[in-house]
Amino acid sequence: MKFISSREIRSNPARLWEVTGDDESVITVNGKPRAIVVAVGDDLEETLASLRRARAFNALEKIRIYARKKGIKALSDQEIEQEINQSRAGQ
Repeated sequence: MKFISSREIRSNPARLWEVTGDDESVITVNGKPRAIVVAVGDDLEETLASLRRARAFNALEKIRIYARKKGIKALSDQEIEQEINQSRAGQ
């Protein structure tokens, strides 16, 4: 994995096209990661679907950790339904 600063990309945009195969590059702004560049390969839709699944998995894991910390991992179905209805009413 390579780290490339946004300033470096402005002066040499070709650095983005150096990503090949299973390699990735992390674009940084002021030293902090802001984006990831990955090679698409032969199937753009498959690559996008994989990235979306990974994001969904990470979001679900954060929800599980939050639930464990708050002690709400053992809600009944009725309590879950009540939470959903309250959330929807607030929108």
